Amino acid sequence: MRIAVIQHINAGYYSDYISSLLDEAALQLNYQVKTWSNSIPAFKQQITENAIVYILIESNSSFVLKWWYVVKLKSILKKLKPVVLIDLNGITINNKIPQLIVLDQTLLNKNNSSLSGINKIAIDKFQHTINKVYGAITYSEKKVIGLNKENKLNNIVYAIRFTAPDNFRKFEWHEKIMIKAMQSENNDFFISVINDNAEDDFTILLRGFSIFKKWQQSNMKLLLLPKHEGFDAGIHEKLKKYKHRGDVNLLENLDEMNVVSALSSAHSFIHFSSGFADLAVLSIALKCALPIISFKDEEVHEYLGDAAYYTDNRLPESLGNALINLYKDENRQAQLREAAEKQALNFNRETYRNQLWQLLETATHS
Repeated sequence: MRIAVIQHINAGYYSDYISSLLDEAALQLNYQVKTWSNSIPAFKQQITENAIVYILIESNSSFVLKWWYVVKLKSILKKLKPVVLIDLNGITINNKIPQLIVLDQTLLNKNNSSLSGINKIAIDKFQHTINKVYGAITYSEKKVIGLNKENKLNNIVYAIRFTAPDNFRKFEWHEKIMIKAMQSENNDFFISVINDNAEDDFTILLRGFSIFKKWQQSNMKLLLLPKHEGFDAGIHEKLKKYKHRGDVNLLENLDEMNVVSALSSAHSFIHFSSGFADLAVLSIALKCALPIISFKDEEVHEYLGDAAYYTDNRLPESLGNALINLYKDENRQAQLREAAEKQALNFNRETYRNQLWQLLETATHS
């Protein structure tokens, strides 16, 4: 089965996640994984029959993107001859090949003022696209129900929810000792993941942590991981002026093993964002069996269920009170750890990987 995967370089977290599931399935099934080259003739690219071939789009120009979808992709697919196509950008093309599309948070929550060119095209063409494809994949069971109902679809939308990579797991107490020595001077710590340039989210975390420190004059630390590579200068400047800066540690440039260790060793995980819920990170926190403090919306509740201490809102005061209340209630901490372990069973990576592959196989017979 030769599979063509169309991916824009700025496709987004969910598209990257679906791509990772495809790559894992390819490794398991001994499939070839290649990137299509526009500079090498098709017959010289040595693409096998069982292969996943990525067609990467790099431009953000509206004109160039439209040219890709109207002209360029048709030419490539004619040479590639895939039996099924999956577009990670949420756009279909005029072709008889069975097609699946990926619908991410940006596409389904259209109130984002900083949409990229590829997002704008996907939103503009959504009604046309959703009525032409074999199936659509998205990150939420509730979104599936809503999309099928609102668009009067014949159950063509499927949920492949975010799941944690296999290397994340629950740490036992003795495993956490070394990590605490390395990262928090042998003290317990809260941990959170924020975007590299999210100064507003960073400020909320610091103000909430200040409320906690005022109540509890302890050595409890706050550790922060960047969503990508490292924090912007603005975040570093804010930290320099922060009263409790000695108790805040920005964990930058960690390798994958140390990221796993830091998350798995935390006292609890803080999920606080002014933007979309970070569902990918929440799935990781569940698998690490961490008590989770989070704001509550429909998507967050679908992922966390009862495995979270929910705040009343996204304000610093609400976060500070949650940190205090959870810290002083050891029974609640134990309940949340147990609930996280149970909830994590609903987000089995192998199960969703197999469902994705089955969708692709079924599409080839449509």
